[in-house]
Amino acid sequence: MDIIQMYYFINIVECSCNLSLAAKKIHISQSALSQFVKNFEEAENIQLFHRKNGRLDGLTEAGERIFRYSTEIVSKYEEMQSAIQSESAKQLGTIRLGLPSLILRFYFSNILPNFLLEHPHIDIQIIEAGGVELRQKLITEELNYALLIEPTSLDPKKYEQHVIQMDEYVAFVDKNHPLAEKELLEWKDLEGYNIGTFIKTFTTYGLIADKLEKEKINAKFMHLSSSWDYLIESMQGTETISILPGPIESILDHDKYRMVRFRDFIPFNIWFCRPFKSKSGEVESFVYEEFLKLFYQPVSE
Repeated sequence: MDIIQMYYFINIVECSCNLSLAAKKIHISQSALSQFVKNFEEAENIQLFHRKNGRLDGLTEAGERIFRYSTEIVSKYEEMQSAIQSESAKQLGTIRLGLPSLILRFYFSNILPNFLLEHPHIDIQIIEAGGVELRQKLITEELNYALLIEPTSLDPKKYEQHVIQMDEYVAFVDKNHPLAEKELLEWKDLEGYNIGTFIKTFTTYGLIADKLEKEKINAKFMHLSSSWDYLIESMQGTETISILPGPIESILDHDKYRMVRFRDFIPFNIWFCRPFKSKSGEVESFVYEEFLKLFYQPVSE
């Protein structure tokens, strides 16, 4: 069974042995899938599936074992393909920079185009994702650098980390919201309200969920999204409170919404991170140092 046939086999199982559904999912004919199963079982003298009224009806014991092997092999194959692409990019002098879309929008929208114009020989690939995913990509060396929200949860002995921006999480509300005119919010003020913030793969969600639990606040996550502009618009005419990074306030429509700070705020600090290496490429080191010159803010101990 080659890697393509393993994909076929896995999709048949994941589609509950429905060949029609599996065929549509992977864009091949149902007859081709049926023929694959028939040919494999005959060639290897093994039965992968039980049958009922001429239809596939679950895996045999042997089929279950082969399915486990197939999923493991396909996962490793995809991991290898990702590593090949990453290594190819490195050899071509390509820099892979991972960062959340909000950071790209508010901190890199001017800096990055100007940097690329000044250094046209450098190819920087932007990978946008949530903090949890970016951290994992940095650990597996799919990224040269990552912009991560504090806490980075990286081993300081293995990763070089510099804070480049310091801010805080704030509350955004409709202009007619009962809390709109408060000078500073206490976390207990959120009691009973619906909360909007980023999805669970973003560091932000974990920070806010932990804070609400620590303060014993009975508030419900109503709106979760990767889109900060949606989270702002979703508040209009409601009493929903969106908790988001403070920089969004700079483009807020103040005729519709208000921003209110917390007295005991959660820091929104951005860290520029890369693995410690015995030897880094010339381009990789140059880009890192240049970005630090643009952003670096010393942190007092």
